[in-house]
Amino acid sequence: MFPFLAGLVQRRSWIVLLLWISATALLFLYAPRWDDVTKDDDVRFFPRDYSSVVGQELLERGFPRDASSSQVVFVFERADGPLTPDDLAYVEKHAADFYRWSETVPTLGVKKIDTHRSPVIGPRLVGRAHDGPGQAVLSIASLHGTYLSRRTRIAVDEILEYLDRQPAPPSGLVRAVSGSAVVGHDMNTAANESVENTTTATIILVVAILLIVYRSPLLAMVPLLTIAFSVVFSMKAIASLAAVSTHFAEKFDAPWMSFQVINITRVFVVVVLFGAGTDYCLFLIARYREELNRGRTRKDALREAIEQVGGALVASAGTVIIGLGMLIFSSFAKIRYTGPAIAMSLSIALIAALTLAPLMLSWLGGVIFWPFRPPRRATGEDGEMDGLEESPTSRFWVGVSTLVVKHPLWILAISLAALTPLAVIGAQTTSNYSQLADLAPDRPSVVGASVIRRYFAVGELSPTIAVVEHAKVDFRSPEGREKVAEVTKRLLAVPGVDEVRSLSQPLGQPPIPESEMNLLQKMADRALRVAADGRYVSVKPKEDETPNHITRFDVVFGSDPFSKPSMDALSAVRESLETAAMPGGPIHGAAAIGLAGSTSAVNDLMRVTTGDERRMYVLVTLGVYIILVGLLRRPGTCLYLIFTVVVGYLASLGITELVFSNLHRGPEPWGGLDWTVGFFLFVILVAVGEDYNILLMARVIEEEAKHGVVEGTRRAVAHTGGIISSCGLIMAGTFGSMLTGSLTSLRELGFSLGLGVLLDTFLVRPILVPAFVVVAGKLWNDVGPDRAKAAPAALLDPSANGKARDHQETDAALVPDAVDSCLGEFYED
Repeated sequence: MFPFLAGLVQRRSWIVLLLWISATALLFLYAPRWDDVTKDDDVRFFPRDYSSVVGQELLERGFPRDASSSQVVFVFERADGPLTPDDLAYVEKHAADFYRWSETVPTLGVKKIDTHRSPVIGPRLVGRAHDGPGQAVLSIASLHGTYLSRRTRIAVDEILEYLDRQPAPPSGLVRAVSGSAVVGHDMNTAANESVENTTTATIILVVAILLIVYRSPLLAMVPLLTIAFSVVFSMKAIASLAAVSTHFAEKFDAPWMSFQVINITRVFVVVVLFGAGTDYCLFLIARYREELNRGRTRKDALREAIEQVGGALVASAGTVIIGLGMLIFSSFAKIRYTGPAIAMSLSIALIAALTLAPLMLSWLGGVIFWPFRPPRRATGEDGEMDGLEESPTSRFWVGVSTLVVKHPLWILAISLAALTPLAVIGAQTTSNYSQLADLAPDRPSVVGASVIRRYFAVGELSPTIAVVEHAKVDFRSPEGREKVAEVTKRLLAVPGVDEVRSLSQPLGQPPIPESEMNLLQKMADRALRVAADGRYVSVKPKEDETPNHITRFDVVFGSDPFSKPSMDALSAVRESLETAAMPGGPIHGAAAIGLAGSTSAVNDLMRVTTGDERRMYVLVTLGVYIILVGLLRRPGTCLYLIFTVVVGYLASLGITELVFSNLHRGPEPWGGLDWTVGFFLFVILVAVGEDYNILLMARVIEEEAKHGVVEGTRRAVAHTGGIISSCGLIMAGTFGSMLTGSLTSLRELGFSLGLGVLLDTFLVRPILVPAFVVVAGKLWNDVGPDRAKAAPAALLDPSANGKARDHQETDAALVPDAVDSCLGEFYED
């Protein structure tokens, strides 16, 4: 395959170029825009039996006018005293003007707006400061779109622009905005900013590293142009796949055929391709330079580089592609589609590195090394040995390898002792699902939330709506009201619940007994009851639905609705409702129970991602292990390689936890690392770590066959240390560019990935792995029978190419010399 590819690139390069140009032209002609196919709506990605999905469906059936999915909360605060009549008049006019404007812009999806004048809920929207003379009032606009959807982000953008055009409030009255819709808007805005910042930082970093490494601008442009093209091509290909799969899924009524694109996927595509894709080009160029140093012509050197490096790149890239591809077995759509999208992009980058990069090397010839002369071996010199002896970096790795093989047990024990405490911390980290914690303090939703906290339960940002359907109970009947009252009492007893508003207590407080009411109070109570019936019972359900058989409970938590305490309280609320639906309970026989709102959506996010995380721990690890055994034929060593990557993963997680917990500043206590950190860190680190493992172990096997375990391991580490460490630095740098993002979760993930790659490159790969190989070689023979034979000299002799290829074809395992791209004169200049 690779000899054919080398011949095609060199003798028919115009065909390669024409194929790439044709494919690119088709994508630009027919591929949809990335923004037109991306989705960010978490709720729509959950399985249909999840509480948030059931709750939203019940709301839409029983309360079609009130079934909002997110809210924009306007908060008006007078910090120095009570609200004045002029303040309240301004707030009322503000709400009326806003609603009239929203009716002229139907794309906003505003369903209604509740104010301090609204029946039932109105009095609850005025609050006094917990520790001062101030007072605040809320106006709550209900939107149709869920809080993370693109539709909601665009709607909130328009709402914020509208607010900027409005006249200033009375002197001393301050207006702020928050609510679940604004939180989702700020999340999506920060994600888009992160995409731009990360892309820019990644490109600048890679250009700088390539110029430092090569010092030849034309040579540095080869990997840069190759990967930049791969990124653009991949984005168009992913968007096209999403559009085509959606078309066929709808045509054949087969949802499983649909492929969706998530907005944040773009960050991973850019970072992973510029990291791993650049590495692929570096291996190819390193081998090309090595062959030139051996005295080959440029044509022969490029052919040999493609033939030898091709197998190594396919093998090493395969571990990353298969590891990320395993994410397709996730339940959560955001994860299920992100992994395969990155894997597809890596495949494109691999093909480009084996075709476009050699094409540029071939066409530019010797001028590509300008302003330096092309590498050349003088007569009588041994380019391979000279490069290893003269390069300062290689001398460093010679010293490291000598030390490791001389004291393997001590080094192994010290290294594991240093990593173990950090790994223990990493194993004990908890995941944080709070959306507010992911945002900067100056975001509108965070500023508004801090104002609301001073006057109301912070749960008012997004109350949870518990919805119950019972086909045999009319909730407006006396019996139904008693059942509602009993359920309300049970919900109020749940720890963490600050208030419950329902048919039995629409204002959130137990009603005054009728016997203690005067005439005016009785009249007001009757009016309130009529209004409460319309709000808390399905008196006007969707068509074909029987009225009065669905009721709702507005549950307000005392903590941030996106926080872990609120999710713990939500779980207790669900258990209380399920207990009430059991025999002997007040709603025994209920047809359906759902929980709508942002807290429920985030709780379901935690539920689905936790299950996916456990599944991926097994599938990714097993998949990568099978690949390693198939390539290296050493089951015991491969098991240890997996172990070292897992230890590095846990240590990286522990260090990240220590760093960010100490850097945390905010009104809420530290709640842990974002849930995406542990998940994606594991998948990417295992895949990338084993990528480098293959490069090292293939060379170990080659040298071991010629020089024995100890000397062979020493030589393997000395030869591969320079190139692997350089590629690791590039990969860590590209992941580190995520630190420029606006989202806390991206900064945490970028830090942990960069740190994990550095640990893997400078501790696990050159120290833990070779130390174990030496110890294992002394204790027992972990070498497969095919590897016990010495490698033929023809395999290493450039003049015996034919015999070498014959040997390669008879060996089913990974040919060690195919990974000899690690050997080039990488630092010779």
